[in-house]
Amino acid sequence: MIEDEVAIVVAEAPEFAHRCLRLIGSADGDPGAGVVLAELADYVSGLAADMERFRPSLVRCLAAVEKVAATSADAEELVVWSFADNLSPDDLRRLEPWLGPRTRSLLDEADRTPAGQ
Repeated sequence: MIEDEVAIVVAEAPEFAHRCLRLIGSADGDPGAGVVLAELADYVSGLAADMERFRPSLVRCLAAVEKVAATSADAEELVVWSFADNLSPDDLRRLEPWLGPRTRSLLDEADRTPAGQ
């Protein structure tokens, strides 16, 4: 059975679904929300390199992260340690304007807010 957070990410960021399906296939089922959020970080990092071109995808992906941040009992672990920890400091700085309020709050609490913000 797929974890709720995985379903949220796929529903909110459908362009990420193909990568998520590969993870599910390689794990013979549910790879776990932490693995999916780490993979989402890798995907978002690639999009952030050409932000203007991929703006709609980035907005949807970060909306998925925000929804996980706002609804998951494991929000800190998933958002801070599985997602944000897999982004470079430069990526976090570039993405900062699009982070939702709960995501920002979790990053602030974990002292992961990009320097200078």
